[in-house]
Amino acid sequence: MVSGSEKKLMVFTTLFVTGIVISNVLAAKIVKVGVFVFPASIISYTFTFILVNMLTDVLDGNYSKVLVYLGFLAQTVASLLILLGLFMPSASVDRGKAYELLLGTNWRFTLASVSAYGVSQFANFYLFSLKFFKNPLILNFFSVAVAQLLDTVVFTLVAFLGEYKGLVPMILSQYLIKVIIILVANPVFLVTKRLKER
Repeated sequence: MVSGSEKKLMVFTTLFVTGIVISNVLAAKIVKVGVFVFPASIISYTFTFILVNMLTDVLDGNYSKVLVYLGFLAQTVASLLILLGLFMPSASVDRGKAYELLLGTNWRFTLASVSAYGVSQFANFYLFSLKFFKNPLILNFFSVAVAQLLDTVVFTLVAFLGEYKGLVPMILSQYLIKVIIILVANPVFLVTKRLKER
């Protein structure tokens, strides 16, 4: 029989890996809302940081560290399978072109994502683990906000340098939106108290 801790770990792992893998696909779409320009992956990816902190708080930091490594593995496997699909002959020219348009630049997004991921997820993990603040909401906000700043700069430069003009407004608007997402999602972190009690 599966224990309560194992169930929690499976749920966190599933949500985290799903968020990481789908973010590489969603990053291909650039969204513009008013003056804000950002990749469509902004919500799914930002939430993965909160999930790592929740897991650290509910179970153990060692699980969180393993989860970050699993994210690397998931990104690599997904990217290799997407690349394999790119080289397979297409039954339809139109569908082949659509696949290439959507996922053909995936290698660059994956490189950007892995680079940013390595810097930001580990920064988030270590900042949260150091417990600079006693209040868990402030601690979560602080670690995720710093990590997201690092993530935004690294990801944007690697993914879009030379491909897209206006990187500074993109970085600023992405980061502002990420801070808003963190503020809105931060109360979700309180769920960890209930999870600890079970």
